[in-house]
Amino acid sequence: MKIPIETGFHWGMLSDYDRNAAYRAAIKATVRGLVVYDLGAGVGPMSYYALQSGARRVYGFEIDRQTFPYLRRLTRTFPQFIPRRTNILRCRLPRDTPQVVVCEMWSTWLSGWPMVQALNRVLRRAPAARVIPSRGHHVAQLVQARHRSGFPIQFPPGTEATLFGDPFATTDMSLPVLACVTDFQRRIPPIDAVVELVPLTTGTVNAIRLYSYEEVSPGRMLPRIGTRGDELLRWITPMRVHQGRRVQVRIRHRWDAGLQVTLADG
Repeated sequence: MKIPIETGFHWGMLSDYDRNAAYRAAIKATVRGLVVYDLGAGVGPMSYYALQSGARRVYGFEIDRQTFPYLRRLTRTFPQFIPRRTNILRCRLPRDTPQVVVCEMWSTWLSGWPMVQALNRVLRRAPAARVIPSRGHHVAQLVQARHRSGFPIQFPPGTEATLFGDPFATTDMSLPVLACVTDFQRRIPPIDAVVELVPLTTGTVNAIRLYSYEEVSPGRMLPRIGTRGDELLRWITPMRVHQGRRVQVRIRHRWDAGLQVTLADG
């Protein structure tokens, strides 16, 4: 029986060669003989990599009822696979304590997905579990965001646009700066970081670009080009900046919808 679902989102994930190769290698090097949790398993590629690599048992957690039948099909080939259609934030966790947790967190700054909350919940129970990916490196940049329609629209401060490799019109007003690094091998605390960005030119800044680099395994950083790395544009109150005059950006983030960005001209 064919299962009709919108596959564009999942097709993009399945077709992302470099990203999948990095995760597959990290999983293969880690999971043999161990219990694995795959958080947000989707149609099942990460669970499949773990099963192929000799994991003793794999639990695939997925909340989407349309996606779940694809995930469940893995049980036909792998009896050690246990799919769970449930909300990982609220469900009763299996008796098996995970030794490896795969949590493919690809959203920029992890702002639109509950993956950090899910991971922190699992790590409270299994603090010694190995997590894939290893770390996240989160970057901020001043930009002037424009669109190309000719339509006279202005977005109020706080408006966001998440971009998945889409072409868009921005002028880079500063070089990108590393704001923080998250270590997924332990419970992840909220962020309260202040970074200094140096304008490359004099002009008006109306947005902050936020994006992330994933370190899938120690020392193996995913490229930004050619993978599903996305970007977040956050509009701010337009601000005049001057070449070489530092701008302080404070970023506070609880790893949910509470991402806050404030600027001060230095």
